Amino acid sequence: MLRRALIAVGLISAAPAGAASLEPFEHVSCKGEPNEIRLTVNNVKQSAGLMTAELFRNDPEGFLNKKGRLFRVRYAARAPFTQICLNAPEPGQWAVAVYHDKNANHKFDKGAFGLPIEPYGISGNPKIHLAPPPIAEALFEVAESGASVEIRLKN
Repeated sequence: MLRRALIAVGLISAAPAGAASLEPFEHVSCKGEPNEIRLTVNNVKQSAGLMTAELFRNDPEGFLNKKGRLFRVRYAARAPFTQICLNAPEPGQWAVAVYHDKNANHKFDKGAFGLPIEPYGISGNPKIHLAPPPIAEALFEVAESGASVEIRLKN
């Protein structure tokens, strides 16, 4: 508690010595552990349902499918942005996909022709047309000191 107060007034840094300064989040999922990914999801239209985030290894074959997903977390969605933390098991290149599960049915709902009907986004905010982007457009580097990632939902 005292550490957070000192960080807030700028008397100490949230980052370890020599690391890039990364803003701490006030969320139950954020513990300041090594390899922590501080994720901000922007363009959240309503505070309803769940924000689902999935972490993927640097593996083109497994990107955006169940076999390649390392893990998934779900937390309450908050407009106009939702902040959560994920922990990569080790430093390296990773990708994150998110979707706003508006009806909290734990599914990424799709409509006709398999097109998404719930807002979604991918790290790196690549342009998405009728096919998923290559993983190279979604990768970001996670250092032991962590990483900050912003994803803008496509509605």
